[in-house]
Amino acid sequence: MHTKYPLEWFDCLIVQELNPKNDELQSISIEESKELVAHIVKESRRIQIQIKEEIFSIRKKRQFRHLVRKYHSSFIYLLDCMIENQQHKCFKEPHLRHISTTIVTVLEDLLTFVENRFYKYLSLDVRVPITYQMVSKRELLSKLDEFKNNACQSIDVEEALQLVISKLYQKVLSEHTNKSTYREIVYRKELLNALAHASESMAKSTMYSATDEVLIGLNFNCQEYSTYLKNKILSRLNHCGTAGVRMRTILCYFKEFGQLYCKPKRMFDAQEPHLKAVLESWFQHEIRYLEKQITANEETAAEQVSNQSIGLIKSDYKMECDLSCDQIALILRAADESRIVKARSMSQVFKSIVPYLSTPFKKELSYQSVRSKSYNAEDRDKVVAIRTLEKMITKINGY
Repeated sequence: MHTKYPLEWFDCLIVQELNPKNDELQSISIEESKELVAHIVKESRRIQIQIKEEIFSIRKKRQFRHLVRKYHSSFIYLLDCMIENQQHKCFKEPHLRHISTTIVTVLEDLLTFVENRFYKYLSLDVRVPITYQMVSKRELLSKLDEFKNNACQSIDVEEALQLVISKLYQKVLSEHTNKSTYREIVYRKELLNALAHASESMAKSTMYSATDEVLIGLNFNCQEYSTYLKNKILSRLNHCGTAGVRMRTILCYFKEFGQLYCKPKRMFDAQEPHLKAVLESWFQHEIRYLEKQITANEETAAEQVSNQSIGLIKSDYKMECDLSCDQIALILRAADESRIVKARSMSQVFKSIVPYLSTPFKKELSYQSVRSKSYNAEDRDKVVAIRTLEKMITKINGY
């Protein structure tokens, strides 16, 4: 019958017996250390056998996955504890050093055993043990140095590559305090490999470089890169002459961006939003702004054409009115405000009627000038306007 906690002996040995705070640690003799090393190796074999028996006795996949992950996380915890213990000066003693090295080796073997046999049941979001992180860090820094020295890219992607290299260096070098997960380490390796082969294996698109395709495809979702892409697109849009050309250009960028493949569950920073979501939102805001700009430009152009056409009305089509500009203004304002004449605005009333009128003293009337005079009426003009309307009333009464 198995114990409730199969790693109890290892746990007790690492956390208690080999704890530097334990006063009895240095009392371990060389002979005792040899016996302990032999028992550690024996215990590791027993645990491997027990893991196999337990796992293969389970039929439910969910329980199977839970058990594998439980062993995996326990090995990582114990390995980290042992690495931390090793930093103490007492482990400089050769026989104690031999014990700690044996435990680290055994735990790494147990981790490898679980990872190799039951990889598909493990979570990539589990943090890696210290030893694995140290090895991965050295490997990644070496690849970064090599990639930085051998990068011979064209000018248009140099800035993007420098940004990636800088962010990776920053991320890796800061991990003495923040431990990585398996997913993060796998992502960085995949990213570097993809960038190294980008120029060979990928055809450059019309809008985005091969480097951009890799970074978008692998969701390199750092704020600096999304800002770089926006500025790159805006820089090219600034060379477009009109809002219409800018609209066609940005729509092409947006269409091709949407067609770029993005691998699922890939991300550089789990704390940041998805790169595609950020850029798609930005594209939509820019397109809406251009749509409003184009509409405003069209309305302004239409108004200018209307004003020009109003100013070009031939004298043959004009009617002479035996009133002054001020008196015409009063009558038109009264007609609008009493809703005898209905238009979208008072300006529309003046714009539609005044260009077709003239006075005995002025052939061309400006509707803006006439409209402004309707607000500064003199008493004499009011009297003339009223008499004119009364004259019309008398005529109507005589029909």
